[in-house]
Amino acid sequence: MGSLAVLRHLINSSASIMETKKLLILASIRQPLADHSNKVKQRIVQVISAMAHHGYLELEGGDLLVKFIIQHCALPDTYYRPGQRPTDPEEVTNEALRSMCDNTLHLFTTTVGRLTDVLWPMLLFYLTPGQYSNATTPLCKSLILLATKKRDAQEPNFYIDFNEQVNLPSPHILMTRLLVNGSFPFKSRGHGGPSLSLLKVLSPNIHPKAETVWAKEIPALLSCLEESTPETLDKKKWEESLLKLLAETLMAIAEDRWSCQMAVEATRYLSNYNQSPEEKSFLYKFVGVTLQQCCNKELVKKQLQEILFNARHSDSTEREGVAVGIGLCARSHLEATLAKLDDFGKSDAFKKASGIFGLLKDKNDVDIEKMKSTLILCYGYVALYAPDDLILSRIDSDILRNISKHFNTKVLGIKIETKIAKLSFQSGTYSLQVKDLTMKLSLIQSVGLIAKAISSVVRRQDYMFVRKQELMGVMVDFIKAEPPDAMRTPVRHLVMTTCANLINLEPALTENENFEMLQTCLNSVFGLPMVDSPDRDRGKDDEVLEPKLREELYTDTFNALQELLRNILTRDLTPDGLQSVFKHIEAWLSSNQDHERERAVKTTAHILDFYFSNLKVKNMVTFHNLGALLGRLAPRCTDPNPLVRTAAIDCIYRLLYIQLRYEGFSLDHKDESVESLITLRERLNNPEPSVLYKTCSELAKIISKRLPQQQLNTLIFMLFEGLVDPQSNCSRASSVVLNTLLKNRGAGLQDLVSEMLEVLHIRLQMISEEQVKVAVAQSILILATQHLQTVINTLISYPLPFDNWSCEMWIALGADSNLASQIMEMLMEKLNIMVPYVDKKESMMRSGLSKVATSHPLAMTCALKEMMLNGQSQDAVVSLFPQLFSSLLVRLGSSVGVSLPKDINTNSIRSDRKNSPKMAVGFDVCGVAVEALRILLARAQLDDVVNRLDQEGAWDKMKDPQQHPTGVTLLSRAMARHAGPRLPAIVECLCPCLNNIYECQRVTITAFFSELLSHHVVTELMMMDVLMNNMMERISDPCCTVRMLAVRGLGNIAVGSPEKVNKYAKELLAAMSSGMEEKDDPGKHITLEAMSGLSKVLVYLDKKNVHLLVVYIFMKIKPFLESENDEIRCASIMLLGNLSKFGSGEPVFKDQIHNVLVSLLLHLNDPNLQVVKACKYSMRVCAPVVGSELITTMFQNHLHEDKSLHYGEFINDLTKYIIQDFPGMLNFYHITVLQFFKSNWAEVRAGAAMFIGFLLGNLSEELFSHINMGSVTKGLVMLLQDPDPVVRVKAAEAMGHFH
Repeated sequence: MGSLAVLRHLINSSASIMETKKLLILASIRQPLADHSNKVKQRIVQVISAMAHHGYLELEGGDLLVKFIIQHCALPDTYYRPGQRPTDPEEVTNEALRSMCDNTLHLFTTTVGRLTDVLWPMLLFYLTPGQYSNATTPLCKSLILLATKKRDAQEPNFYIDFNEQVNLPSPHILMTRLLVNGSFPFKSRGHGGPSLSLLKVLSPNIHPKAETVWAKEIPALLSCLEESTPETLDKKKWEESLLKLLAETLMAIAEDRWSCQMAVEATRYLSNYNQSPEEKSFLYKFVGVTLQQCCNKELVKKQLQEILFNARHSDSTEREGVAVGIGLCARSHLEATLAKLDDFGKSDAFKKASGIFGLLKDKNDVDIEKMKSTLILCYGYVALYAPDDLILSRIDSDILRNISKHFNTKVLGIKIETKIAKLSFQSGTYSLQVKDLTMKLSLIQSVGLIAKAISSVVRRQDYMFVRKQELMGVMVDFIKAEPPDAMRTPVRHLVMTTCANLINLEPALTENENFEMLQTCLNSVFGLPMVDSPDRDRGKDDEVLEPKLREELYTDTFNALQELLRNILTRDLTPDGLQSVFKHIEAWLSSNQDHERERAVKTTAHILDFYFSNLKVKNMVTFHNLGALLGRLAPRCTDPNPLVRTAAIDCIYRLLYIQLRYEGFSLDHKDESVESLITLRERLNNPEPSVLYKTCSELAKIISKRLPQQQLNTLIFMLFEGLVDPQSNCSRASSVVLNTLLKNRGAGLQDLVSEMLEVLHIRLQMISEEQVKVAVAQSILILATQHLQTVINTLISYPLPFDNWSCEMWIALGADSNLASQIMEMLMEKLNIMVPYVDKKESMMRSGLSKVATSHPLAMTCALKEMMLNGQSQDAVVSLFPQLFSSLLVRLGSSVGVSLPKDINTNSIRSDRKNSPKMAVGFDVCGVAVEALRILLARAQLDDVVNRLDQEGAWDKMKDPQQHPTGVTLLSRAMARHAGPRLPAIVECLCPCLNNIYECQRVTITAFFSELLSHHVVTELMMMDVLMNNMMERISDPCCTVRMLAVRGLGNIAVGSPEKVNKYAKELLAAMSSGMEEKDDPGKHITLEAMSGLSKVLVYLDKKNVHLLVVYIFMKIKPFLESENDEIRCASIMLLGNLSKFGSGEPVFKDQIHNVLVSLLLHLNDPNLQVVKACKYSMRVCAPVVGSELITTMFQNHLHEDKSLHYGEFINDLTKYIIQDFPGMLNFYHITVLQFFKSNWAEVRAGAAMFIGFLLGNLSEELFSHINMGSVTKGLVMLLQDPDPVVRVKAAEAMGHFH
């Protein structure tokens, strides 16, 4: 390095001394040129720069120094391993050295005048060899400066004689090289622009006739480049521009010989690009365009053969270039091209020559398949570029026939089966196995090109492509064979591009074919994982795509899908056509995967934009699927994915404008409400749920404003489906839009209310989101406010028992207090007038009738129950409490003992639940009424009433036919104690029902009223007269139970309002007397209640009101003293006692007491404890009337209810007093006692034996002689045979007393 520095200094400072040493210096500098150090090379460049200024480079050997500079202008960038950095801070990088050489070459050109003739045209040599590619830009710039300088100076050596300059590339190669450079303008440090600029400057040297064309066209190309970047440049259009420039140039030159020479040299030059497949691919196209201008058919064939045989068929880029080039050639030479392709297909290159016994092979199977792939692709491009007037006749006879021969398919018309590929037609479906992916891709692409070619031709002439369906089937099968969860090849992209071209051709696909093709393509693309997802299921042999390539493949595939959809729409640009596409997309709109929804909604937005842009409305057509489309898209406006949200609002925006177009508005019309969607779109960027739902509500208002009435139905039913969207945000959005629409437009949906409710019922079964359930409840409420009667009629007709979702719908109606009041009033009105049950014969074998519920009143009871479960119904319940309570109480009464009909749902609006016995398990007619009543009390905040009834088991009693009056009594008692102020209104509502024809209802109401009378609240609230009058009316009711309850109620006055007893004395005594005389009273229940009631009443009656009736009542009582019914015996004995106070001092009453005294005494030994107590009570209170102080004292001392009594001693003592005080009645007593020997109760018979024994045993002989002992003895002997041992013992003891 030091030597080089000294040498440089000497050259610059000692020019005269060094003049004689120039050749020596030039010779000596060669050795360091081979040094590999960039530092040394940097010094050398500095030395060469100095030498250039002092005339060294013009001398022999100077060209090596120029070459050195150019070589280092072509240096690649310095390579560093990942993470590696230069260790030497003074290191000279390739980039630094290259930049230095670029500047040096520029200096040679601009400042060293003496070098002009050295460098021109020598630098042209370095343009074409591949190793100098990276130096192209500085070379071109220098050459442009040199050529411009010489041309401007009109120097004769500007024009190059290429015959003399044998080292320089020919004009053909120069033009080829520079145009190929231009095809990839940003490669090799941006060599495209400089190459085209140089080409323009060199035009006189390339061919004089090219100058005009290039002067016009190249500046426009350069301008385009200046405005572009590697990312923004449209490569396809740029390539087309260059090929167009080539074609125009050749046409301008118009020399066949020159064009042929260009074709030959360009073909020969192909091998220079073996390391640059993209440039080589362009060069094939270059050759193809050049061959178009060649008239020499033999030369054309020769060049085609050279291309086909020398191409590297294994490289996909080169295959594509070959195919396009040959296709371009066919534009002018169709016959020759097809012939050469046929020759190539038959050549030895396609024969699998084998060695001994086939163990060795000269040709690899894979190579043959690659060649076939190229050949198949060539046919596709031949079809694409061939003259329009010639191609249609060749499609079947030459192109498809040869493709089929090489692809070995039956579907294309010729059945040739090999191990490589097989396509067979079985039962209308294709099955395809393809071993080589390359062939598959080539076939797909080729078919697409053929379709595209036919499509462009048939615009001008009719043509039926008979192979269309078959080819479409093959394409669809190719996609089906792709793995659904990965994309590693361009099969999808190419197939859909091909289908997009095929779809334009006639005949049209059948509906099924179109359906399958669309479904297969969309599902194959939408279902792919995200572009950056790892390919987990990749096999060992599967190629790993670079992220960039993978992204490009995805982009190409989606673009192809959109093109296919556009072409399908173009064939049927109508609402039906749009729907035929959208129906395949809509399922993906609600996918669980964000990226799938995004693809679906963006695709929808794309096809809607296309539809709108291409729509031509000639007639007023109905956009009949607007509602369906909006219904699918509106919920997506709150999608969790923001990209989905914005795309969805874009779709709605476009849909509404499409509708306006159909309404007759112009394409540029702007609607204020639709335009406001743009503002809403911005708000959707805010993920806050409250903002999204508010935006959604505003969106719904816009839709509501613009949507035709006939579309509203479809939209609403689509929104119903959206209620169960997998994305909770979207299901909520559906509910928001739905309710907004129902509020604004629901009034016009009268005919759809039933159907809407049925759909909501079904949707409720699938909704898990609580907010959506609440919104559905709101929907039902909105419908009810608009169509109340229809809603009620529909819901009432749902199958019984109501399922959970029917119940939720009824509960929803309780949310609005005013509406709930209206519904409850309507239900009660019908409930009060409808037949609650019908009497049906139990069976053919039995003669009895059973009560069977009618379904509508039962359904109404269920409905009321469910509505009251809604806490918001409280105001309505409280305001209607008396009516509700009375209606449900009456309903309860008519439900007791009523069974469910077997055909409970015969009139149901839903047939799937009709006659389903399983549904009725646990469903009880009476239970429903009881539950409804319980909920009513709870909702009215009568918790004390509910708790009391719970504790007493009143609910079960109300349901039991035997205990029903008891249960109602408990209800009445609880209401009287805890809900007194509510009773007057309830009584007022219930009174009219006492005249109902159903006795069960009268029983319930009478039981309720009866118990009320036992509470003073009746008097306090001035209900006594009303209740008293009703009870008196019921005394003559046809139903025994009602009469019994009425008598009980009258008796209860003494308990509840004793001060009123004397006021109603006459009525009470008459009713009680009548009750005791009741003949239609099999169980003596009325009699019992009459006696019990009279007992209670007598306590408070004045003597004057009873005096005249004492004996009459006594006579009524006497027969019941020996009743077998314990309760009646007890009641009659108690009544006897209570009556005694009114008979004191009355001889007649005294006689009556003695008449029954024996009975009372004997029943002190009654088996029923309550009867014994009653006897003690009555004998004690009647004692003063007996007329014996001894007996009175004895009764009052010994007969206490809570004290035990030694019966034998008591009777023994009592007989003594009777003998003493009533000797004249002994005969009466003993005869009376003898009657009880036949009593039904053993205890009484035993008591009678004891009584007669003590009575006779205590008699004096004188009194004894008056007794008829025959009857006594006969009776006792009979008792000695009594089945009861106690009776026999007492009889024997009695006989012992007087014998």
